[in-house]
Amino acid sequence: MSSKAVGERELVARLRAGDEDAFRRLVEDLGPSMLRVAGAYAQDSQVAAEIVQETWMAVLRGLGGFGSRSSLRTWVFTILGNCASRRTKMEARSTPLSSFEVPGGEKDELECFFDANHPRWASCWTTINTRWDALPEDSLSAREAEQAIVEKLKSLPPSQSAVITLRDLEGLSSDEVCSLLGLSHGNQRVLLHRARLAIRRALQEVFD
Repeated sequence: MSSKAVGERELVARLRAGDEDAFRRLVEDLGPSMLRVAGAYAQDSQVAAEIVQETWMAVLRGLGGFGSRSSLRTWVFTILGNCASRRTKMEARSTPLSSFEVPGGEKDELECFFDANHPRWASCWTTINTRWDALPEDSLSAREAEQAIVEKLKSLPPSQSAVITLRDLEGLSSDEVCSLLGLSHGNQRVLLHRARLAIRRALQEVFD
């Protein structure tokens, strides 16, 4: 068993034992991402925050039934998706699935990435900005880059923010994200690519 799996088992055991510090750390770790994903469902930031709160309550109630079929992180986000779907329907503010769909055109953006089935560079950039490689190591502030990413995530359309948060920050698989957000694999891929492109452009501004 990997050290990561062992660490998660210990965390779950602490949570089940009512360890407040363990729960606080979990909230700090997942909370910001959960709020971004909830924002993809709700049209109101207050509703999104309430969805996250409802999710944590459901997590605490359901810890006894948590198994090993998925990671704790995936399990929490699955509960979040269920809470968000139920709450937004009640509020009559549900984001229609059409808002997650990707319109045609803008193929130039997708050409920045290799196809997902590429034998070596699946979904990677097709080109590398050589100016980045030429910069001295100390010319880029890691803090500035991190801040640029955070700010860009906040400004992305909710669907793009949710997809890139789940895929690149939380490590969920394509299948898991499609199931959670009700997306086709094609739409999920395009939303992810566009979000990554926006992040790359934000980082380019930091380097320039």
